[in-house]
Amino acid sequence: MATTSSPLRSRLLTVLVGAVLMVLVGAPSAYACSCMGYDFEEAIENADLIAEITVEQEISDVDGDVTYFAVVNTVWKGEESRTIEFRTHEQTTACGLGRIPEGTTLRVWASGADGRYSSTWCALPMDGGADDEERLTELLGEPADLTDQPIPSIGDPGGPPAASQSTVVVLAVGGAVLLAGTTLVRLLGLAIALVVISARGRRG
Repeated sequence: MATTSSPLRSRLLTVLVGAVLMVLVGAPSAYACSCMGYDFEEAIENADLIAEITVEQEISDVDGDVTYFAVVNTVWKGEESRTIEFRTHEQTTACGLGRIPEGTTLRVWASGADGRYSSTWCALPMDGGADDEERLTELLGEPADLTDQPIPSIGDPGGPPAASQSTVVVLAVGGAVLLAGTTLVRLLGLAIALVVISARGRRG
């Protein structure tokens, strides 16, 4: 006498097979930043700029790649410019430093030139720690202190942008919404006027 598997038995078999595959293959893991990694001296050698900066303003955001206008406070290695454009990804899973709030002061190990720099977690020394400043000073000498230099104004070379791209987008969208609202109000007023005129014509 032939027998057929019940739906319950089929489901149990499917679950069992899935569990076995999960053990053999492994559960899917979330993507994480992967770096070759540098020790302290290698990180110094590979960096074009090692400096303490303060993020003042977000300039642009292109697919999570965020550029900031930053003021440079001290420089251990590289260009001694009072301000720079600093770029990093907002996602740490993409090896970026994350979203940096305005007013944040941080030490950066960056690549670039001529006032434009970028950095990732991969640029940081694997053996870095709380004594990084002392180690940098021991290896590179006292940092250049730029805090006594004036910060360029808007419109001056090295000064902050008049408006960030994100601000421009917000203003453009706001203007479009305002224009659409104004147009809608005018059309509504015109429609009401036509209805009133039509009603008066009928009465006459």
